[in-house]
Amino acid sequence: MTTSRPQPVQRPVDGAADAPPLFLPDEPFPPYRFVPGHTPHPYKQEGGWAFGESHAPPAFVSRDDWRDSPSYLRGLDFFNRGWWWEAHEEWESLWHVCRDRDEVQFDLLKGLIQLAACALNVERGHAGPAARLLVTAVDYLGRARAAGGDRVCGLELEAVRKAAEQLLGRSAGTDDPRAINGFYLRPE
Repeated sequence: MTTSRPQPVQRPVDGAADAPPLFLPDEPFPPYRFVPGHTPHPYKQEGGWAFGESHAPPAFVSRDDWRDSPSYLRGLDFFNRGWWWEAHEEWESLWHVCRDRDEVQFDLLKGLIQLAACALNVERGHAGPAARLLVTAVDYLGRARAAGGDRVCGLELEAVRKAAEQLLGRSAGTDDPRAINGFYLRPE
């Protein structure tokens, strides 16, 4: 007996009616969002939208100046449009830059990376991996909050944690990939 994979949900750049505005509206999105098993891997497969390209790491920007970090903002834009893999990749490059420079930002980014991976796994119907990623995400967000305060890089971390646990935790047990719609990160 074979189980069919859920088909990816269409997630346009314009976003849903309740989606926050883009932070970088003039920065084009890739031609498609990557969903493993459904679209070519952007970097590793011929035909991928960034195949053969390499990119310099982003500049380090202090967490107090998060509005000046194109990489952080780009990750938010991807996440808030449901482009989970692209958000993960954007934040991961910044996460590497923050290592040994700012542990609070490092932990925040690790939590956000795990949230994006969790959401992608929920959408793909992989409840077990999604649940494990959610635990890891919440742990890293908690570390960032304990060391950096309630608000880090504009995000109210307790609100993010609660929304993640409510929406992603509940959704991990469903086979409806649209169940995660409406989970947005809204820094202030």
